[in-house]
Amino acid sequence: MRRKVKVSKNVIPGVFTLFNMFFGFLAIVTASQGFLQKASWLIFFAAIFDSIDGKVARKFNIPSKFGVEFDSAADLISFCAAPSVLIYFAYVKELHPVLAAAISFIPLIFGAIRLARFNVQTLEKPLPYFAGLTTPINALIIASFILFNEKIIGSSGDPRIALPLIFLTSFLLLSHVRYSKVPNFERGKWGKIKLIFMLAGMVSLYVWQGLILFPIVMLYVLWGLIGWLIHHGDLDIGLEVESNWRFKRH
Repeated sequence: MRRKVKVSKNVIPGVFTLFNMFFGFLAIVTASQGFLQKASWLIFFAAIFDSIDGKVARKFNIPSKFGVEFDSAADLISFCAAPSVLIYFAYVKELHPVLAAAISFIPLIFGAIRLARFNVQTLEKPLPYFAGLTTPINALIIASFILFNEKIIGSSGDPRIALPLIFLTSFLLLSHVRYSKVPNFERGKWGKIKLIFMLAGMVSLYVWQGLILFPIVMLYVLWGLIGWLIHHGDLDIGLEVESNWRFKRH
């Protein structure tokens, strides 16, 4: 007589996190073999699964400290280690090994600090926005830049453009720039506008793929950065988490 195996709903978010981790690991393997475009798309698919797991957990009301830590472990692989490996093989592998490793290590170390800070914030008091650029967006900037240049010029792009961009966005990981959670559609007119833009972006991504992904991601990054500079007048870079959850200007 066969026994029915019941699968707890608590494992459902973890399945999506597992797919996120797998695609990130696969991106590392693929990039090390020289298939940079495929690795970039694998990071993109990892980001899709990463965007799903948290929403599934909230949908089923499954709060879990283990889930937070497991998600961070997956993000460390998919959006910190994988982009660093991608940078190494795309832009710096011809440099001195120590210098190449130091440059490509930047998204990994900054991303790891960003994830640790986010976990502290989440455990104490979740914020309605992201403080600093998120690791998935930072990874998508690197991956989409490669895809964009492959479409335009048939290569991964000029390192003289790629590396300053990578340095800038890596510092934004540790900044206090506020980025809205995507998707985050409040009710009312503004929520409908956001929804329209999101749907238009998805359609354009399906049609133009690598050509449109980089502009979409950069628009999100610049929108948050410009808004922060207008309202606050400076750009804070810091590793601390304030006890009152307000971001001070130094």
